Amino acid sequence: MRVIGLLFGMAFMVGCAPAPNDVDKTDNPARPDAAPFYQIDRNARGPLTMEELKVSIPHELDILYTDEMRTCFLATIEDLAASAGDPETLEPSSVRLLADDGSWPSQSRFNKRNLLAQAIISEAAVVC
Repeated sequence: MRVIGLLFGMAFMVGCAPAPNDVDKTDNPARPDAAPFYQIDRNARGPLTMEELKVSIPHELDILYTDEMRTCFLATIEDLAASAGDPETLEPSSVRLLADDGSWPSQSRFNKRNLLAQAIISEAAVVC
């Protein structure tokens, strides 16, 4: 009898759970239809572009940012990207949040771009 009660309880819980389309996606930061935070071009060469670093500020941060903070954040990203230069020829010690452990030269072109983008965006978040 106890087993039947448990099965009935589980069936009731599953039946009352919202369908995937019924979930409110506005408060779900991990939603699959969210824009990527930034998008690095796998085939690009040269310095990171603002097109690659066009940041889609996640909902949980966006609600905390004022217009002034948003402007600062994007301007700082642009300045840091310009000062960093080309990830291929970059000296990692010149960028605050990049590890200078000797592994930079062995990274692929895409990994260098991606790691640099992460460091730039993280630094801009701290500054603003």
